[in-house]
Amino acid sequence: MSRKQNDIKKICYFCSKPIEDKKTLEHIIPNSLLGKLGIKEDELKGEGAFQYSRIKVPAHSSCNSGFGSEYENRIIELLDSPKQLYEDLKAEERGMLMQYGPDKSLTMLISTWLSKIYYGLFYNDYLKLEESEYTKIAKSIIESSNFKMIQEAYQDGVGFCIPSSLYVFTSENESFDLRTMIYPQTILMKVKSLTMILCIGDGFLTKNYLNNGILEDYRKFLSKEEKKESRFPVHLYGLAEIIALRMHIPKEPSYLYSKKEKEIFNMSLTTGVNNPEEYYKVDETSIMKKRVEILKEWNVKIE
Repeated sequence: MSRKQNDIKKICYFCSKPIEDKKTLEHIIPNSLLGKLGIKEDELKGEGAFQYSRIKVPAHSSCNSGFGSEYENRIIELLDSPKQLYEDLKAEERGMLMQYGPDKSLTMLISTWLSKIYYGLFYNDYLKLEESEYTKIAKSIIESSNFKMIQEAYQDGVGFCIPSSLYVFTSENESFDLRTMIYPQTILMKVKSLTMILCIGDGFLTKNYLNNGILEDYRKFLSKEEKKESRFPVHLYGLAEIIALRMHIPKEPSYLYSKKEKEIFNMSLTTGVNNPEEYYKVDETSIMKKRVEILKEWNVKIE
């Protein structure tokens, strides 16, 4: 293990400040949720294999308990009724804020939590795996300007997330799944019937294309396919669609954090071109090809 990896063990995951008193270890996925799902001893397999209950990062006691009381305790309660949470999150889908500050919406709550899990998984890998090309990637993610902005905003009470598109899907299959993508930075968590997908730091660009009627039509398509074949992987089709779309959006997200206002200003949806719909038009055929390619990589049967 490198000196840099040892040094980061003394830094709080949440606020990025040195831990001078006794440190705590923050479970990236709460133990109580793992217990309810019966997966405490199951392994998350990637570049390394870690039991879910052993995926932890260093944190100040105050940051650890603060995040738990403000976000996770409520989320664990909400996940007891996944179908109701699905409906409630759908009801909040229409709004995309230019000023992205802390609020009490379920969307903000879930987005913050998923963001914490996404970065925490790479933080855990960087801390615990031997140096390799993969740990260089993990290091680049946890030292990125996006994550530094998240940590700075957290110090000021502005959540633990930057403007990110949240999607939810539902299915009859209740198996657990957790997946992360390095590019585009995306996390999927499936808890019982509910699939939550967060396209991290996209400035709501993805949601600007896949929303309202288009999104609802896609959900109906997935439901129809699942009724025809009970093993149809609704969550993987949803993830592949979002990833493929994000990779083809001809625009990059842009936002600034105002320490004075304690808000992240999302400028991703602003444009100076006269015909933005045409200028930023996505190639539907290319998206479809990429979606198929992604699903084949996951060994999903394509009809």
